[in-house]
Amino acid sequence: MPPSWRPPAACCARRSPSPRQARTRPTRLQRQAPEQRRLTEPRRWWERCVFLVNVPVGALVLAVIWRYLPGGGGIPNAGRPDYAGIGVLALGISSLLIGLTTKGVDSHTWTDAAVIGPILLALVLLVPFVLIENRAAEPIMPMGLFRNRAYTLANLASFFSAFRLFASVIFLPRFFQEALGHSASSSGLLLYPLMIGMVAGSLFTGALIGKTGRYRRWLLGGAVLAAAGSALFLQLALNTRLTTMAFWMALIGLGIGPMLSGLTIVVQSNVDPADLGTASSNVTFLRQIGGSVALAIAGMLYSDAFTGHLREGMHQAQAAGTASALPWLSIIGAGATFLAVLFLPAPRRNPADTTNASAPLSSLV
Repeated sequence: MPPSWRPPAACCARRSPSPRQARTRPTRLQRQAPEQRRLTEPRRWWERCVFLVNVPVGALVLAVIWRYLPGGGGIPNAGRPDYAGIGVLALGISSLLIGLTTKGVDSHTWTDAAVIGPILLALVLLVPFVLIENRAAEPIMPMGLFRNRAYTLANLASFFSAFRLFASVIFLPRFFQEALGHSASSSGLLLYPLMIGMVAGSLFTGALIGKTGRYRRWLLGGAVLAAAGSALFLQLALNTRLTTMAFWMALIGLGIGPMLSGLTIVVQSNVDPADLGTASSNVTFLRQIGGSVALAIAGMLYSDAFTGHLREGMHQAQAAGTASALPWLSIIGAGATFLAVLFLPAPRRNPADTTNASAPLSSLV
């Protein structure tokens, strides 16, 4: 499990079942035969080897890059890579992630040294990073880009859009498994309305921006759809129908999708052509950082709601935790995204000139 996903998982995993829950019938996941769970829940070392399928794929990709990617030797005035900036950025982001993922593990709180220490270190490293980037010949993150209002607002929107994305893809599968007793494979299938909505929203938004040359209205509509779908999850309960939840998830997905392709187009329409690669990659980078921050906050909301409803039974407490963490975090993210998009300036170039058939799909990666 990736480190940024551990806090919400730990909130459930470290709880002991109540005596009442211990006397209930085993869930469908508990009754499932070991052979049926071997792929999704490997226990022996040789069963985990299935994940090594990524090794030959990665080797093939490296071989293709080595064989066909130009070496770059012919680029005039290429400059020296920003090694200092890369090192400080890697150390700062690693410290931030360590602090955020430690919150909620082994009862650590925000004021514990194991949590606040790495976070403070990340904030301190921000100062030398900015100084290095201002002096580097080829900065990894040019500070001058943040003087561009469209670029700054698009990155803020990307940061907060991750609140909805990560809260949904982490807490909904846990609800399906822990509260409703579905298997890991089944919970993944139940998440399909969200994923299909995301893909559809991203594709349609890219096409609409390319056709109309406008992006603000479609991004604002996506934020409203995501907020509406998230608000509906406030009434989540153990007896909520799966078809009803599928509709709620589809709304959230249709709201998240426009941000995946739309914000990339916003950035590409407002920065100089020489900065397209750096600017586009920073949108995705800040989305990942926003997801880590979101999960740290969501873990706290989940744990508080879980503890407050534990007397009602383990499954009811898990439903209450999901009904607290997912909608509130998603609504906050949707509101912040809406405000950032609302103040986006008019594009410097026609967004239709920056869209192509692959843009919506590439932004999903």
